[in-house]
Amino acid sequence: MKAIDRLYTKDETIQRSVHIDQDLYSKLQDLSQNVFDATVSKIINVCIENTLLKNKPIRFYKKPNNTDSIYRSIILRKTFYDALIKQKEQTGISFSRLINGCIKEFLDDYKL
Repeated sequence: MKAIDRLYTKDETIQRSVHIDQDLYSKLQDLSQNVFDATVSKIINVCIENTLLKNKPIRFYKKPNNTDSIYRSIILRKTFYDALIKQKEQTGISFSRLINGCIKEFLDDYKL
C-alpha cells in the first residue's frame, strides 16, 4: 500500500444521529484518543468500509444485555450511508443495528 492510498477522495457526507452501544462507543473513543489520528466518525466510516469490502450482508449484532445505548451524531460518507440504507431495506435491520454490527465486526477482525 502506498501512502497516498491511505487518503479518501472527496465525497459528500451526511450527518446522522444513531444509537450506538455504550461499550462499542467507549472502545471507539479510546481508539480515537490513544491509538489512531482519527475522529470517532472517521473510525466508524472505516468500520463500515471494512464490512462492505467483504461483499456479504452485514451480520445482525444483537445488543448485549445490561448494555446502554447512547444517541450520537456521526458524519458518514454518502456512499457508505447509501450502501447501509440499501442493506436496511433488504434485511429489515435498523440503521443503528447495522452501524453497531459494522463496529463490532471491525473490532473483532482487528482484535481491538
